[in-house]
Amino acid sequence: MSMSEQENLAAEQSEADQVLPFEKRYFVSVNAGHYIDGMMIAFSQADAENYSAMELAELTQAQFESVGQDCQLIGGEVVKGPPMVSELSTQAKQAILAARLREATQKVQMLQDAVDLDMATDEEKAQLTAWKKYRVLLSRADAEAQSPEEWPQPPV
Repeated sequence: MSMSEQENLAAEQSEADQVLPFEKRYFVSVNAGHYIDGMMIAFSQADAENYSAMELAELTQAQFESVGQDCQLIGGEVVKGPPMVSELSTQAKQAILAARLREATQKVQMLQDAVDLDMATDEEKAQLTAWKKYRVLLSRADAEAQSPEEWPQPPV
């Protein structure tokens, strides 16, 4: 190896020794309610620049590791927020309403059979009336305008 080749190799090694390894950086996405809804780790400078360009919030490793369910990012701090309530689509609410109506219809049919056959107890007769009322009220529920929490509750 010539002297100039040795000098070039030494210079390259010196530059390589000076390049510091990339330190992982931690980012989160936050929704309109300040809830943390996504977590990303940048393993390269390019990742970090991409996440910054996406306007994701950067956290320390300790903050990142403290994120759990229902955490919010408020004033740069990770705090435990109240339980996040997810919004159901109209289609999902209609499916829930249909399932509740099917359940009510099954209960009514079973109890009605007992009444029709003179096999019902007084308690079963009362349950039949309660389930019929529940089914009528449930049929009036509006899946578009109301959440399932606002709908009538089944008889006990």
